[in-house]
Amino acid sequence: MGMFGNLFGHEDKRGAPELLPAIERAVAAVEPMLRQASGYPDNYRKPVFAALEYAHHLAGSVPGPVAVDRESYAKDAFVHALFPDADFVTEAICSSLALQDYLRDFPGSDEVYALMGMRRFEKSVVGMELSGEVVQHDVAQKAVFFTSHTIDNPAPSEQRARELVAMSFFDSLVGKVKQRVDQRKQGKQSQLLEKDMLMARLRTANALERPALEAELAGMMERLQAAVGSLDLRNYAADFEAVLLHPEEYLRLDQTPIMMDSMGIRRAEDAAGSGKAIMFNDLIGYDRRDWTVTMVRCSHLQNESFAEKLDKAYRRLAI
Repeated sequence: MGMFGNLFGHEDKRGAPELLPAIERAVAAVEPMLRQASGYPDNYRKPVFAALEYAHHLAGSVPGPVAVDRESYAKDAFVHALFPDADFVTEAICSSLALQDYLRDFPGSDEVYALMGMRRFEKSVVGMELSGEVVQHDVAQKAVFFTSHTIDNPAPSEQRARELVAMSFFDSLVGKVKQRVDQRKQGKQSQLLEKDMLMARLRTANALERPALEAELAGMMERLQAAVGSLDLRNYAADFEAVLLHPEEYLRLDQTPIMMDSMGIRRAEDAAGSGKAIMFNDLIGYDRRDWTVTMVRCSHLQNESFAEKLDKAYRRLAI
């Protein structure tokens, strides 16, 4: 039984405090007026409960935490694969706005746990390859690299960080519910515009054109009436159920093993000794693009001001 499993099964626990705030959070994000509609909050208990359970399970499935620093870059093949060089490790972590905000709110923090997401890309390159004792030049290769390193949900402990990540996943699922509703609202607006255009054409139509336009308008009005009816607040519970009772269809982790060498070059699985299999976890559906994610542990942090970072960048350019 999951962490929210005690919320069901007994009538006297239907108003358990762990679930009601999540229902409030979800409804406020989709349509705050639902709180005044009939069936609230009971109509949303089952889907919100399912989404919470799934979000916490998914957050618990994110690998890590892995230490992210210069030492781990040198020793850990996974960390080494994520960054182009050792200097970028510190730069990517310390430039995170979420981490800067955290350190500003909690000065003196020396260790932080968080979710780190990156965009994974592959590009064709030409390089050298050792075949037996012969070095081959101009060999077509695939380089694996990562960009847009992002730190999210920083916290003083792994448990707290995963709790924050779980609520981010929950919010993402609720966002899919809102998208369903917004699509219907946009469809209604498009039909209203189409109706106005048809009525404008009718006003200037001649006797020959009028019957066809009137028939088209009648069909248009039927579709518009259905669109308006679909936005009745009583129908929103079905949107919550469609998404939150099937969360794996909208948000999931996919594992992708890649055989690669220390230079980030893809290697064939049968190329003995030339690469190491590294497992990457891709968060699918979180936003418009997919993220490679892991939980990280960052220590010995310094909250540099913008002026300090600008001065450091200037000195780098001057060298």
